[in-house]
Amino acid sequence: MLRTTLLALSLCLLPLAAQAKPTAEQLVLFFGKDDRVKTDPDSGVWQAVGQLETKSHLVCTATLVAEDVVVTAGHCFINKHGRFDPAISFTVGLAGNEYSEQSAIREVQVDKTFLAGLEHRPDGTYIPKKIAGRDFAFVRLSQPLGRSRGVIPVFAGDSQALKQQLQGIHNTVTNGGYPLDDLTHLLVHNNCQATGLLADGRLTHRCDTLEGNSGSPILARINGRMTLIGIQSSAPVAARRRKEDNMALSSPVFYQQLQQFIQQGRTRK
Repeated sequence: MLRTTLLALSLCLLPLAAQAKPTAEQLVLFFGKDDRVKTDPDSGVWQAVGQLETKSHLVCTATLVAEDVVVTAGHCFINKHGRFDPAISFTVGLAGNEYSEQSAIREVQVDKTFLAGLEHRPDGTYIPKKIAGRDFAFVRLSQPLGRSRGVIPVFAGDSQALKQQLQGIHNTVTNGGYPLDDLTHLLVHNNCQATGLLADGRLTHRCDTLEGNSGSPILARINGRMTLIGIQSSAPVAARRRKEDNMALSSPVFYQQLQQFIQQGRTRK
């Protein structure tokens, strides 16, 4: 997960081997209290959420939205040198040294506007605010894990419809992923708060997240079913926590492109 939309990617993406306990700074990022709960990744909706690893061993969280497609954040595929970093595996049911299933990767599609708008500087690669609302990517798996793990439905309405749905559930959402302080266990923040929907489609929220949570699902119970309404993108530095909430991308931003990507895979079969 990016710390801010203007922070260098080389400082934000997480090597798979790194692990650490929450620091005082991270507790600030948790709005003063860590509300995450270790959760069985083979239970309920979480069966469709897993860990994505790239060739240079960076990790993010991703969600099955079709039998062979996961959605995640676009910046997950930019390495510390600012180059495209392809995914190599997607793992579900990860708990400690064990996991339930794993698939290699067939294809990654990162939003073209996002890739074209990255700023490459001597000190790293930056994401300008003008493209922050395009930080999404779709990944096609070699194995259709969604057949056994299930998939999470994606909210198909526009931004106004999403606002109305959130108001109806008092802006209550849930987020879960594999963060830097415990890369091998699913940590979930249940019943956290969405706080706003910006004009560019970014969704502000107060769910506890760290690096590694990039691309993790923002879920809301709509019509009785847990539905993906966004994916985690960024958070401010600790010094700005009182002024800024975390940022996700809402599903209206990427829904149509996602459906096209899913359909392309079906057409090729």
